[in-house]
Amino acid sequence: MQDEPRDLHRQSHHGNPHPIEEPLTYLLDYGIDVSRRRIFLHGDVDEDTIAFAVRGLVHMSDVSNVPVEMVISSYGGSIDESFVLHDVMKAVRCPIHTVALGFCMSAAPFLVAAGDKRSASPNCDFMMHTASFEMEGSMANAATTTEAVRSRCERMDRLLASYSSMPYRHWKKFTDSPVDVYFDAKQAKEWGIVDEIWDLSVRTPNPVV
Repeated sequence: MQDEPRDLHRQSHHGNPHPIEEPLTYLLDYGIDVSRRRIFLHGDVDEDTIAFAVRGLVHMSDVSNVPVEMVISSYGGSIDESFVLHDVMKAVRCPIHTVALGFCMSAAPFLVAAGDKRSASPNCDFMMHTASFEMEGSMANAATTTEAVRSRCERMDRLLASYSSMPYRHWKKFTDSPVDVYFDAKQAKEWGIVDEIWDLSVRTPNPVV
């Protein structure tokens, strides 16, 4: 027996999905513009920013299948929280258009690459590096935690390979590197993280503006 398709839409008492009707204007303070279907993911990728991004994304998906634009300008943060947002991006019914703006580092390039349509500003810089973590406890727990983090990094590298034009080993050398690895928007396009770079030479409409 096949599993039922996952649906993040809220169910009514009769079992039919319907839009969430609670007022969400306060989300503007957290970078969620519901009326224009935009999410501004600025700052750290952490529990708070991802929680608001997920809530806004699920709400907008409930309301309409019109694409949601996710503007990402982040120094990165938690790999665990990046997987939370990644999985919701892939589970909702509306397309997600990601925009890399200014700087996308650590876990942020992974989220940019996961979009259905991806673009970057021409002066956006990207950076990837090996994962780091802090913990307290026994040496045995430290060993199992290290292995768990390594496993999540490998999963991220394999997903990046599936979203880009570069193989798994290309991304693995970045997440295995002892130093931060930087690249620009042109390289991000060549490697398939983004599909297009804004043209600022003419006043044609670009994402966000």
